[in-house]
Amino acid sequence: MKRLDISAPVLSQQDLGHGILLLAILAPEIAKAALPGQFCMLHAGSPETTDPLLRRPFSIHYADGDTIFFLYRVVGKGTRLIAAMRPGDVIRILGPLGCGFSISAETKNILVGGGLGTAPLFFLARSLPREGTTIMLGAKTSGELARADAFLPHAEKVFLSTDDGSLGQHGLVTELLAGHIQRTLCTGFLPLVSACGPWPMVRAVAHLCHINGIPCQVSLEARMACGTGLCLGCAIPRSGGGYLHVCTDGPVLDAALVDWETSQ
Repeated sequence: MKRLDISAPVLSQQDLGHGILLLAILAPEIAKAALPGQFCMLHAGSPETTDPLLRRPFSIHYADGDTIFFLYRVVGKGTRLIAAMRPGDVIRILGPLGCGFSISAETKNILVGGGLGTAPLFFLARSLPREGTTIMLGAKTSGELARADAFLPHAEKVFLSTDDGSLGQHGLVTELLAGHIQRTLCTGFLPLVSACGPWPMVRAVAHLCHINGIPCQVSLEARMACGTGLCLGCAIPRSGGGYLHVCTDGPVLDAALVDWETSQ
């Protein structure tokens, strides 16, 4: 699969509050090649500087025409530098990288996102038929459910939950999923579940799907230095032995391939 390492101009940077931003970059070749679930490595420093030394992995929120969008939270020096960029500034971008979601328009799809794990699911939602697609988004509080309203046109049903009850159902998004799985199975349909979010949430989703015999694919988050499989820093235990690397085997994986008992 073709990947590009280019310098590209920032088009816009939208502050959504709570340290969450939506970044738009003009990168036609990457935007046209990108698939839902893939990611890019971004670097805000100039080619001459080594501070910061490493790029940062960003899941692709979506691509539209010549533009690629990233939804992210400021968590450290690298993301602070990227958040400080303004329209016209130039950023280094390597991508698209990794394996994306399997897309099935012939079954019911359930998308489950937690926190900023909602970011790659939007691209997937845009690629699926609205009919038969259910989306469930959860976060600690309403302010962390960034762009939840953007999902509404792309799903037959959208359910929200927050740990503090400030928006949607009071509780965990996995509680929403458990109830919905039972209702869906009663109709005789076997859905495909696609999930991304904090590790405990994704593990709980994988477990729910396993005990109910439902196929599940998960987009995993991991620290990585290169994004191309060279550093081997994003290894996770594989079911049955050995290791998977999130950057090249994933970030989207069949949940059955992951050894959830010994991972993180």
